Amino acid sequence: MLPTIWIYGGVHNDPGSRQKFLQEFAKQGTAPHFVAVEWEKSVFEHLAAWRPWIAEGLRPRWDFLTREDCDELSLALAWEGDAYANRFQNTEPLWLETGFQEADIKQRHGMDACKFAEVCACRLLEDLLNPCSPTTKEFMANIDAPSEPKSKKELIDRLWNTAWSEAFDGSGGFERDARWAVAIHERVTGLRDGWIAIVVGWTHLAPATGNQRLRDLLLSKGFSINSVRLAP
Repeated sequence: MLPTIWIYGGVHNDPGSRQKFLQEFAKQGTAPHFVAVEWEKSVFEHLAAWRPWIAEGLRPRWDFLTREDCDELSLALAWEGDAYANRFQNTEPLWLETGFQEADIKQRHGMDACKFAEVCACRLLEDLLNPCSPTTKEFMANIDAPSEPKSKKELIDRLWNTAWSEAFDGSGGFERDARWAVAIHERVTGLRDGWIAIVVGWTHLAPATGNQRLRDLLLSKGFSINSVRLAP
């Protein structure tokens, strides 16, 4: 019998998505065969290298955060790449973007992976320092900004709700889902029973239109799928 698939969909660089993933992942009693993650290894490594910088920049801002809290919050940067190791440290990742993401970043954003990582790190730090900046929906509705957080939980919850309120169901990019489905199917060859985990952006859990997103492509290959949307 084919391994069961658990696919977790969150928002990139979101502390709340990471926190919810850790809570959901902790419910699993046995380690997965592997964890497929939405990164190219080299790009993830560029991003992870900025985490200590984020933690240092965050420390003077909130008196309710310990040094450990700041380190934890910095792990939201590219969290999909290694959050699973908190639960199953020895599980191997499958890097879904191998051979594609660096070129895609150059084409879409006009920068190399090093600069991309810096930009992402600066944005996350800004969000952590100024979580009460109005969201687009709040601004359009002329809603007063919320009061500043008084705890780590309030800080995470604010960023979590903001990230999901501004997340959009992007259309297109279906070639990535097709490529990932092939990579996962090939990696599963020879495996029986048990389960595998997939950690990706939430739009890949279900299609906006048609059946070209990752979840449906894997269903078409005969897998049993459990989807977990890491929303508030």
